[in-house]
Amino acid sequence: MFKSAWDKLNTDLYQQHPYFDSRFIEAMLQYFAHDAVWLCVHQSGGVIDGMLLVQRKGVTKWSLFLPAQAQVTPLLLQNPAILAQLLPLLPGFTLGLDLPCQDPAYSPINSDSSPLQATIMPHALTINVDVSAGSFADYLQRRSKKFRQNLQRRFDKVQQVGLHLTLNCFTKAAEMEHALTQFGALESKGWKEKIGTAVHLNNRQGQFYLQLLQNFAKTEQACVYQLCLNDQPVAMELCIASAQMLILLKTAYDEDFSAYSPGRLLLYLLLQREFLCKRVQTVEFYTSADHNDLAWADGQRWISHHMLLRNPAVRYCHQFLKSR
Repeated sequence: MFKSAWDKLNTDLYQQHPYFDSRFIEAMLQYFAHDAVWLCVHQSGGVIDGMLLVQRKGVTKWSLFLPAQAQVTPLLLQNPAILAQLLPLLPGFTLGLDLPCQDPAYSPINSDSSPLQATIMPHALTINVDVSAGSFADYLQRRSKKFRQNLQRRFDKVQQVGLHLTLNCFTKAAEMEHALTQFGALESKGWKEKIGTAVHLNNRQGQFYLQLLQNFAKTEQACVYQLCLNDQPVAMELCIASAQMLILLKTAYDEDFSAYSPGRLLLYLLLQREFLCKRVQTVEFYTSADHNDLAWADGQRWISHHMLLRNPAVRYCHQFLKSR
C-alpha cells in the first residue's frame, strides 16, 4: 500500500538510494523481521513526507529496523523535527528511539538537527571511489606510489605462475541463481562456513540475496562480479546500483588462493570496468575501512549511531547517568 510513497520519498530525498529501495526493504522484512516491525507514516496537508520502520528494543525504547544485511538505515523524512511527534505516539511509555547506522550523506540527522538528540556514536568509517572523475588511469595516479607498486606485484605474481585472469559480470535475473551458487561455494570453503554464516541458496541469507539480486536485475540494477584464475572462480562481489551509486554488498573469495590477494585483484578490475562504463557516479564500499581500504578511497565519512530522547528531562538524566 505504501510502497510507491516510500520509493517517492527515497527518490526525492536520496536519489533512489539502493539500500533504501522498497525492494531491498521488502526482502529484509520477509527474511529477517523476527519481531514485530512497525511502519510509521507522517503526512502534511495530505501528502506523505515521512516514513520509517521501527521495532521495540526493551521496555521503554524503540529502534529503527536494522538487520545485519544492511549497513545503513533509511530515515525518510522531509523534516527531522517531526521525530519529536513520534516518540509519544509509539506503543507503551517510550523514552527513547535509537537511530542506528546513519550515513551523513543520506540522512536528515546531524548534530544540529534535533534538540532531542542525546548521543552520537561513530560506528564505521566507510569509503567511496568517484568513478565519474576522469579515467581509471587518472584514478590510479591519485593513489600513492606504494599502492600502485603493491598492485603491480600482485598481478606479476599471478602471471609468473602461469595463471590467467578473467573477469565475469552477471547482470541478468536468469543468471543470479547460478552466480549465488558459485558465491556460496566460495564462502563455504572458508571461515564463514565454520561459524555458520556462509551464504547458501537453501538458507535464509542465500534466499534473501537471490530475491534481491533477481529483483534489481529486472531493472538492470544488479550485478555479480566474478574473478577467475584459469577459469576457476576465486573471488566474487555482489552489487546493487542506482543511477548515482554502485554498492558493494558482499564479498567472497577462495582462501586457498589468498597468496594472490584475489579480493584486491577483483576490486581493481571491478573499478577499472566501472570507470569505463560510467554508469554511476560513485562506488560505495559501505564497510568498516582499515588503512588498506583507505588507500583505495577518494572519499570517506563516518556512519554513526544516534539516539533521540523523549524530552529534555530524560535527556538530562541520561547524560547524568552516563557521566557517572
